[in-house]
Amino acid sequence: MRTRTTLSLLIIATLSGCSDECREYSDFSCREIEKASYNVYFYYPSETEEYLGQAQGLSQCGSLAHGFASSKNLSGNGEWSYICCMRAKGSECYEKHR
Repeated sequence: MRTRTTLSLLIIATLSGCSDECREYSDFSCREIEKASYNVYFYYPSETEEYLGQAQGLSQCGSLAHGFASSKNLSGNGEWSYICCMRAKGSECYEKHR
């Protein structure tokens, strides 16, 4: 019985040490960040901003921005950028991700 209790405590201690690395910089877990709803903003080399719309998840956000850059013949130009603004907690840009 004592061995079982010790083993159980050891497992609990080990698992409680596991954390989600995204929690170090975000209010959300990595899984929540990947699946969240985002407003997508594109930045031209001139730094002019253009709103591209909404995306579901970071992958879709990035795809939307890269597709837009390609449609503007900017895909080979590393001077453009984008930002994914997480829609959360009543804010249209609670956190910025990429």
